[in-house]
Amino acid sequence: MLQTLRDKTKGWIAAAILIVLAVPFAFFGVENYFSPSVATYVAKVNDAEIGQDAFLRQMDQYRAQMRQRMGEAYDPTQFESPETKRQVLDQMINEELLKQASARLGLVVSGPQVQREIAAIPAFQVDGRFDSAQYVQTLAATGRTPRSFEEEVIRDLNTRALPTQVAQSGFVTDAYLDRYLALRDQTRSFKYVTLPRPGDDAVGEIADADIQAHYDANADRYQSEETVSIEYLEIEAAKLDVAETVDEATLQQRYEEQKARFVEPEQRLASHILVQVDANADADAQKAAEAKAADIAAKARAEGADFAALAKESSDDIGSKAGGGDLGWLERGITDPAFDAALFAMQPGTISDPVKSADGWHVIQLREVREETGKSFADVKAELEREYLDGERERHFSDLTGKLVDIIYRDPTTLGTASTELGFPVQTTAAFTRAGGPGITARPEVLQAAFSDGVLVDGNVSDIVDLGPGHAVVLRVAEHTPATTKPLDAVRDEVIAAIRAERIDAAAQKDLDASLAAVTSLDALQALAADRSIEVQTADAVGRTGAAVDPAIARAAFALPHPAADGASIGSATLASGDHAIIVLTAVQDGDPSKTEAAMRQMMKDQLAQAVGGVESIELLNALRKEAKIEVVETRL
Repeated sequence: MLQTLRDKTKGWIAAAILIVLAVPFAFFGVENYFSPSVATYVAKVNDAEIGQDAFLRQMDQYRAQMRQRMGEAYDPTQFESPETKRQVLDQMINEELLKQASARLGLVVSGPQVQREIAAIPAFQVDGRFDSAQYVQTLAATGRTPRSFEEEVIRDLNTRALPTQVAQSGFVTDAYLDRYLALRDQTRSFKYVTLPRPGDDAVGEIADADIQAHYDANADRYQSEETVSIEYLEIEAAKLDVAETVDEATLQQRYEEQKARFVEPEQRLASHILVQVDANADADAQKAAEAKAADIAAKARAEGADFAALAKESSDDIGSKAGGGDLGWLERGITDPAFDAALFAMQPGTISDPVKSADGWHVIQLREVREETGKSFADVKAELEREYLDGERERHFSDLTGKLVDIIYRDPTTLGTASTELGFPVQTTAAFTRAGGPGITARPEVLQAAFSDGVLVDGNVSDIVDLGPGHAVVLRVAEHTPATTKPLDAVRDEVIAAIRAERIDAAAQKDLDASLAAVTSLDALQALAADRSIEVQTADAVGRTGAAVDPAIARAAFALPHPAADGASIGSATLASGDHAIIVLTAVQDGDPSKTEAAMRQMMKDQLAQAVGGVESIELLNALRKEAKIEVVETRL
């Protein structure tokens, strides 16, 4: 609708607006419009600002991720709440805190790290290996370039570097593991009784006054659901009629214009050995690193030298060292510019002189070259034809939706005009609630539009509802039935059933409270059971999973304190059926850590260390937040 208004704002209307805008300049002077800019950040972390643009991009990315994850269940209104926006902003604040901490500690992401991270992403792989063409094509589909994506990866690695190292530093002692195993394998012995649920005699008489009082006090429980039925026009690009044949000259022209798409760039299979040196190191350190790299290059060129073995022995690149320095297939522009220039100047089977990059000095081995290849017009003709027809449908779809907006702008209370002028039928639905219904009324976007104030209250046609690429609808409410309280006569049986349940629950709770007061020992439990003809159940050496007893009883038993010497610990549990049980805990036996085999102990030790490291990472972030000066401007979210 905004675009429509922009399109309409021409001629004398535009002139009038210009006159109005001229007034402030006349009265206040041009200099007022060149005053210092006002801060627009949404948050400030120490001295670093998180701008509105960055926040909005992050929100858009979060919505896109959730739309992809949730599919048709995605409801955009869920992601417009202040709580969701603050959640996204808090994550951005955490990332900035970690980036600043990493910088203070001198943690740097190396080029090979970035390359390995990108190469490991499945979306960029073909047959399990990184494919540069797939990489570029996938990024282009999302409007990104390799350079911008690499910057994203670097930011992500910088954010993860410190918490990852902290998490990996977690450790667990043998004593800690023994205590964990003793608790994990602990067993408990107890006796319990299940109190019989009160019967109908606990309900008593339910008088008309009781029914009326409950109905009046709980009217919100007896509401009919609000419903609407809608009329809508639907446009789907895939169903639009376009010419099914394409002139070959047109396809040939498109091929020539897009020839670069069908070229597989040259790729080089490389390995390297890194002699790491800080970019800010003094001249002596730089010379020493260069000399070491030159010595490695000489060894690598020696007859019979094993470059992979030399890399495992000498390389400082932790990521590729174990693989003999293997970097996989590379194309131009993926690595550091100096590394890139050296690699693509080499001949297969040769070893480079030391090459300087931001990470240090590299010795490069070029193992193999894949020459640039291209596809002929005949190879891609079918693809070009399909794309051309899809493009025609999209163009036609865009034209139709534009016309639809204009028609609705002229007459926003009916779909009839648009149906007549565009030739699309007005379709209708059955009544549905805010939870949705079948078909198109199951779509969250449609529900949001149908129950919006502009459509439901004002009676207007909706804005265009985007249901995905090349698929849109506009709608209006045909019939609206508000939610109302059902008459008492219609829900009388429900009210009586609710009163009965409430009275039985109250009687059961009263019985439990009295029984717990009476049971002060195991003997008292047995006396209670005998007096009420209830069987006392025995549970010996029950584990935490409580497989032999009701899970609610097992959980309650393990929540009780250890029994005193020659005594008992007493508690209760509420079962899924609503019944209550009284429990007398008589014995607790810790598990025996020595029964766990060595291999299993080590595996559990590693798992616990990982968990401890994860907790410490969270505590690190909490500490950084506590020490930092963080300012959040809620009004700019």
